[in-house]
Amino acid sequence: ENKINQIERNLFQCIQKVGVVRYNAFENVGSDLSYSIALLDNNDNGVVISSIYSRDTSTTYAKPIEGGKSKYPVSAEEMQALGIAKRNNSERIYVSGSSI
Repeated sequence: ENKINQIERNLFQCIQKVGVVRYNAFENVGSDLSYSIALLDNNDNGVVISSIYSRDTSTTYAKPIEGGKSKYPVSAEEMQALGIAKRNNSERIYVSGSSI
């Protein structure tokens, strides 16, 4: 039982929620080659990673997330990825009578 409780505590800090949004960052660049990915644990802590693609460059940004929010400004696409990630964990896993 102690081992199961330890595993359950560790699972809270693992990535459990993922949200991905692909989009076209610039009108003159075809296709949805830019993206934002939110990777969150059970407490909505993690990171949102965004890659902005243009014809000449591709730039990647990472912003830490604590409690579902970032201390840095987030774009509409990053907010959308965070929202998807938060909704993706609607089903709970039950182990030994308690939810994880």
